[in-house]
Amino acid sequence: MVIADTLVSFGQKFLEFGQYLIQTFGYIGIFLVAFIGTSTIILPTFPLSILVFFTGSILNPFFVGIAAGLGSATGELIGYGVGIGGKKVLLKKYKKSIERTEKLFQKYRGEVVIFLIATIPIIPFDVIGLFCGIIGFKWKRFYIAVLLGKTLRYLIIAFAGFYGLSWLATYL
Repeated sequence: MVIADTLVSFGQKFLEFGQYLIQTFGYIGIFLVAFIGTSTIILPTFPLSILVFFTGSILNPFFVGIAAGLGSATGELIGYGVGIGGKKVLLKKYKKSIERTEKLFQKYRGEVVIFLIATIPIIPFDVIGLFCGIIGFKWKRFYIAVLLGKTLRYLIIAFAGFYGLSWLATYL
């Protein structure tokens, strides 16, 4: 219970900090929020999705989605780098899981798997970045697949905020 309360409190603080960055820096602020939110394993990405949703109703949702996708994909390179650096330790500890995921990557092309997982908002993506670093997946291919998936994700969320809030406002 204490961990859940701490995460909720941390999420609220991140939302407040994110609002400040967005109000102060606009699109660069949404880039920074996305970068910070995805560069750590600790921060949940749900507050980022909330910020993108509401910012999409205020700023141009296309540019909000692009900025969030670019910041998010760039932040995921941190997890990728941790995977490279912790390769020996992580390979020993998670050998079976890594082997299963590697077979999935070989069967369905790694870029497709990365893109699909990056696009789905509910799935935590940090593990994929670690995994790709561990197996030595080419960083450029990783980054492009993440960039496309995360950008699509945040474009959908930003436009949902734009049209959803506009639609809701007409009925209230």
